[in-house]
Amino acid sequence: MGSAGYAEDAPAYQATPIYVANQNPFVQIFGLPKPEPGTITPKGRLDAGFLYQVSNNAIQNDDETFIWDGETAQYNFRVRYGFSDKLELGIDVPFIDHSGGYLDSFIRNYHKMMGFPNDRQEQFDKNQIHYKVNENGTNFEMQDRQSGLGDIRVSAAIPLFAKSFHSQRYLALRPLLKLPTGDSEYLLGSGGTDVSMSLAYSDYKTLSGINTVLSANCGMIYMGNTKVLRDLQRHYAGYGGISLDWLATKHLEFKLQLDMHSAFYESEFKQLGSSMQLLAGGTARLPGEVLLDLGMSEQLITDATPDVGFYLSLRHLF
Repeated sequence: MGSAGYAEDAPAYQATPIYVANQNPFVQIFGLPKPEPGTITPKGRLDAGFLYQVSNNAIQNDDETFIWDGETAQYNFRVRYGFSDKLELGIDVPFIDHSGGYLDSFIRNYHKMMGFPNDRQEQFDKNQIHYKVNENGTNFEMQDRQSGLGDIRVSAAIPLFAKSFHSQRYLALRPLLKLPTGDSEYLLGSGGTDVSMSLAYSDYKTLSGINTVLSANCGMIYMGNTKVLRDLQRHYAGYGGISLDWLATKHLEFKLQLDMHSAFYESEFKQLGSSMQLLAGGTARLPGEVLLDLGMSEQLITDATPDVGFYLSLRHLF
């Protein structure tokens, strides 16, 4: 987006981190915030967008007490409004779809082409869904496609400085409230109310004539009592991440991002433990202040994030 409508000290262009979080079906039910910038939506402007995110995984342990085979898609309508120079208000309304999906063949063919093993994927039939957890008397199992409204999120952002500090550096406080609007029986929500508080930082730099933005976020989340794996649940978790944005041309930018969070469950299954994922993508700046984002995510270190995920978003500043 251009500088029109922003405060005098606002950056010449507005950059944002990749608006994607861990889509592990047993984690996405909670109110884990997605990364946002240290800048806020300008007063009187409306930033509205639609995000499509899909992820695929195929894994089970030897005794089949943990099975995660399926695909999760999220269709998210997102709005941010600049209520004043010191307050941004927002809402996210997600639609969740757990299914066998359509990516299994693509992933297996890609693995073959790259010389990667397909042992995990070939344990399962293509395009089926089977989620199962059985640990210390706590049980959950789902083998049918389920879809519906997810947990709605209400958010705010407050700049911590009236103007940028140290030239083009911005810091904002971002509280978030997640409401139990999704059906927990089908992993569409947690069944509880969650509250989180994040610090979001953006640092605009020009290096050898190249415009870059370094973004970082960190925070804590409190999770209300869930109806999913209740006896394994933790009530507090920490999260954070770092993102690098490079404005390659006036209309095209590339992004690289690393996100992580601590465990949401007291579990021996590493798939329910702490996570780290790498995201890569780009933004095309289309006419009329329209932004098109495309990219993918890949698991790092643990199996607590999906094998692979893809995202697409379309946003407009009114």
